[in-house]
Amino acid sequence: MVALVLLNGVFSGAEIALVSLRGARLQELKAQRRLGVLSVLALRAHPERFLATIQVGISLIGASAAAYGGSSIATQIEPLLEPLPWIGESSGELSIAIVVLGITFLSIVLGELVPKSLAMHASERYALLVSPPLHVLSRITAPLVQILTFTSNLLLKPFGDRTNFLEAHHTAGELAHLIEESSRAGALPPRVADMTTRALEFAELRAEDVMVPRTEVVMLPRRASTDEISRLVLENVHARLPVYDGSIDNIVGYVSIRDFIAMAWERDLIVLEDLMRPAVFVPETARAIDLLHDMRSRRVPLVIVVDEQGGMSGIVTLEDLIEELVGEVFDEHARGGEVEVLAEPGGSFRIQGRAAIRDVNRLVEPPLPQEGNWTTLAGLFLAEHGHIPENGASLVLADGRRLEVLDVTHRRIRWLRLHPPAAPVPPPS
Repeated sequence: MVALVLLNGVFSGAEIALVSLRGARLQELKAQRRLGVLSVLALRAHPERFLATIQVGISLIGASAAAYGGSSIATQIEPLLEPLPWIGESSGELSIAIVVLGITFLSIVLGELVPKSLAMHASERYALLVSPPLHVLSRITAPLVQILTFTSNLLLKPFGDRTNFLEAHHTAGELAHLIEESSRAGALPPRVADMTTRALEFAELRAEDVMVPRTEVVMLPRRASTDEISRLVLENVHARLPVYDGSIDNIVGYVSIRDFIAMAWERDLIVLEDLMRPAVFVPETARAIDLLHDMRSRRVPLVIVVDEQGGMSGIVTLEDLIEELVGEVFDEHARGGEVEVLAEPGGSFRIQGRAAIRDVNRLVEPPLPQEGNWTTLAGLFLAEHGHIPENGASLVLADGRRLEVLDVTHRRIRWLRLHPPAAPVPPPS
């Protein structure tokens, strides 16, 4: 009985050890010609067959242990219980109950908890030790596994499913949760966890989520004079400026400030046509990850985002995309580099209206709602409030927190304060 339970533990631990080994480490062991590494690689190359063998082995051992315990051990215990006056005719049922409890206890401790714990802490040694016999066993049981799989597939066919011994893949949300848990446990440095989480979120972003909105874009008219160009360049520290012709919805290109400075150094008269580079247009729905790949491959530093009517919605630069992955990148020449979220005493936060909800949610708990048609904190307030607010206007969220407008300028919400939920009023005594 104990031998069967221990053998069950070998199978349970083998599954943990083989799955937890990293591929890079296996290649190192292969280069070192470690004994057993070829068996590990062979099992990992066919995970469905390997996991099926493990499940078959555990099932056979469990059935054997139950059969042996019920027929052998119970019959040995029953005569010991019969003489007891308070048991009498119930000795048979009681002996079976004792056997079931004993087998269950041994199976959990010696067949699951102990071997899996050992396999997790010494996965490399464990895998190298048990893989050779498991590899042989997987080949021996291959016909049995195929028969069982074929039978189960026949039963599952009416449901449109099939037998799959492979573990389910993690979703992006599950991976983000695992990263957060690993960071809390100290297994991942906070900066690594933050960048990894950003990378997962980046896959869900679109151009409209990362763009600089048109109201904040500094643009040059196509027929701007040299003095007008010089003034805009000096007043606004930007590396590139879009150029429009007549209407700001009619973008005809962009200019690089570096080109402007080089030409201004050589001559007095500057013609935008000589500096202008062709504009690249993308829809609001373009995926950020595709945008990053296209801009890198085409060596385009700036694209114009347009809406479904063809109007200019904003711009996206390579820096905008990179900041989504690594966080805010500060320029020593940039002005107005205010922090978008400021923690205040009492648990409140002072937040810029243009701050993206996803960035705010990295700093506040619980997260703010972002399921609606908004991407910024100001957008959330406007969507829930219904009209342009005045200074001091407030909005109570579903969880009891309150958003207060601190600064509205030219119909734009510039600053808000997020208050924690009000303390409950104690009932009268």
